[in-house]
Amino acid sequence: MLLPTVVVFVLAWQTSVVTVPISEISGTVERIDRAGRLVTINSTDGSQTPIYAGPDLPAFDQLERGDRVTIRFYDSYIAEVTPRARMTAVEDTTADAQKKLDGPDAAILQQLRLVVTVDEIDRNNNTVTYHDVTNRRVVRGVQHPKLLEELKVGDVVTITYTRGRAASIEKRR
Repeated sequence: MLLPTVVVFVLAWQTSVVTVPISEISGTVERIDRAGRLVTINSTDGSQTPIYAGPDLPAFDQLERGDRVTIRFYDSYIAEVTPRARMTAVEDTTADAQKKLDGPDAAILQQLRLVVTVDEIDRNNNTVTYHDVTNRRVVRGVQHPKLLEELKVGDVVTITYTRGRAASIEKRR
């Protein structure tokens, strides 16, 4: 299982953890699971993104396959420099994260954890290149250039990616 590439990678070294709570995706409704309240969106780049829509979003009940929509959803990357950590393959930590939820309206669709090593830092283009335990190299954009200030090549970083619930659904014409 690979980390999705739709969301921008975020790093923070002074505070050690950063969360980006709202992401947005636009595309066409591919599938709707009414019972599970899950909608899958086809993006213009061809990727498919499943998103959970809680009962507080009545717009979900109006969706049909083929609708063009924009959905804002809770989505985060947490990156923490962890010097003594060993690189690992992607680990699905969804079940553990769901057990820790403290509200009836809280939902985590997916949580993945990965430990990587930083290979390159391109401060001009705000990107970081890293590799995982399989030696697969990945390049990620960084939203806030200031977050790269203390990062060094060779740093071992634990990345936790969490996809939560939809915050809003808007049909487009």
